[in-house]
Amino acid sequence: MFNITNYNEHPTRKAYTIFHFFTKERADYFNQLLNEKGIWFEFDLDETSNKTTYFFGVKNADLKTVHQLNYLVIAKYRKPTISYSPLRIFLFLFLLIIIFLVVMGLLNASK
Repeated sequence: MFNITNYNEHPTRKAYTIFHFFTKERADYFNQLLNEKGIWFEFDLDETSNKTTYFFGVKNADLKTVHQLNYLVIAKYRKPTISYSPLRIFLFLFLLIIIFLVVMGLLNASK
């Protein structure tokens, strides 16, 4: 099954949720945030020849807080959807023009 989140239920212990990260920077930052909040967790590392996965097991009782911490990690390391600044500006202006034309069309159609 296709999953776009970085967490799943623990396969054998239903009282836990597993969060996973593929980069050391994100895992270290998540670890730091968990320690700052005083949240108990289990850690595991899965190293294969082509990738390393960092696993954090947290109790479901702390899940609301841990989700917020996970969002902080995602926000800190996220990249812009369109990284090329001139293209981003062009698309923004293009969309503004399209919205303006749609509003003008609606106003003219109602007369």
